[in-house]
Amino acid sequence: MTFAAAPITETLFAIMVVLTSCGCFLVGINLMSRGFVQATERRGSIFTRGFNCRTRFGGFGAGLIHTVFSQSSDVTSVTLVRLADIGYITLFQACACIIGANVGTTVTTFIVSLSAFNITPYLAFLAFVGAIPLLSKRPKLRIFGHIVAGFGVLFIGLQLLSSNLQNEAFRDVINFIFNSTDNPLLLIAIGIGLTMIVQSSSVVTSMVVFLVAGKLLPIESALCLVVGANIGTCFTSWIAAFGSSRTARQTALFHTTFNLVGAAMFIAVIYTPLREPFFEVANADFINPEFKVAIFHLTFNLCAAVVMIPFLRPTVWFVKKIVRH
Repeated sequence: MTFAAAPITETLFAIMVVLTSCGCFLVGINLMSRGFVQATERRGSIFTRGFNCRTRFGGFGAGLIHTVFSQSSDVTSVTLVRLADIGYITLFQACACIIGANVGTTVTTFIVSLSAFNITPYLAFLAFVGAIPLLSKRPKLRIFGHIVAGFGVLFIGLQLLSSNLQNEAFRDVINFIFNSTDNPLLLIAIGIGLTMIVQSSSVVTSMVVFLVAGKLLPIESALCLVVGANIGTCFTSWIAAFGSSRTARQTALFHTTFNLVGAAMFIAVIYTPLREPFFEVANADFINPEFKVAIFHLTFNLCAAVVMIPFLRPTVWFVKKIVRH
């Protein structure tokens, strides 16, 4: 089947549904993040103070917890860039927190994987549940409404994407974009490009989860796209650092370096004799396809964190040497 197999109107409609679902996902994350930020501000910015840590493990924990609650590593990384820009935290502290943020963002993938239990429509109803407190004049209820409604809108987007999986035109588009090649480097590049466009690695990884669940994407290609999404999310850090201080740009460079190290580890595995046993595990039948992507995403970031944490100071020294002005 080729990309031109479906009428152009059906193809355009399928693309519009995908873009709409991505829009709902982004709005949902934005609402949740807004509610979370308001909640932390009301509590004296306890999470912001947590970034000002003394040890690398403290920074790792602060970045992880902030990202788990805000459901966006982009929000955390931009916050860290800005805090480093104004001198509230040091470069070392920001880099330690970024490592934790990369691990924390994998929680979103596990949440999306709940679609395996066919509860997405029920979770989407939370958009209505959260909308009611938004009408309240009480700040605490509005904060609660932002978080709950955002969670529901996020799953509305996922439900739209899920309902579009059986659309022939949609399947043609996916086959054209993703299944026209099995080159890992090209698939990683596609993942980078998609993440730079939508400005959210969570959107791309969530889409990958549904494509794998719908048998539209082989697990080998899916994992490459996840790696690409991890690299692509660094683009947001660079946007936040553009025109800012040297420390802000050094923070963005560390974020990029961290994800490139993880990608290099993955590439080293798939281009060595380890490839066959690795994909045998990835294709294991006793794990739901949705959770395969989530487990890989977590394992990938944990492995990169384990490698980078002991070498945090040398890496910070490296980015200082690269970005001097």
